[in-house]
Amino acid sequence: MRTWSGRLGITFLVMALWADLSACNIVRVTLNTPLTPDDVAFIEPGSTTLPDVIAKLGAPDALTDSDTGIVATYRFLDVKYSRVNFGWLFKYWSPVDPDLIFSRTGLGVDALEVFCDSRLVVRHQSFLRHLSGPRFNPYPF
Repeated sequence: MRTWSGRLGITFLVMALWADLSACNIVRVTLNTPLTPDDVAFIEPGSTTLPDVIAKLGAPDALTDSDTGIVATYRFLDVKYSRVNFGWLFKYWSPVDPDLIFSRTGLGVDALEVFCDSRLVVRHQSFLRHLSGPRFNPYPF
């Protein structure tokens, strides 16, 4: 049988954990439509044209001229992160208010680049800064 002080200690511990976890929030930020390899599987180098890509994916964010053709760039971002404020419970007594951020992706915007020759036929396509798989990176550590 637990004593009154044992029950009070467990109650205080549960309330402290609940109060600390209530200082947690989850945010998802999406810029443009995120593209996956399945979304660009229709692109066949040598036969697909830039107008076909534009009809399927929409207008690119940038068109860059090169010596041998054009590079169309589609930029996108899909970030999920959670922010936990471990100092929220002690904010009235502590001058420090630390936030710990857990994120699934690195910083920066992902991109799909489609290289077309002078006749606007796709020669190559590739993803830039595309991270595979969920990884959690605590920040600021």
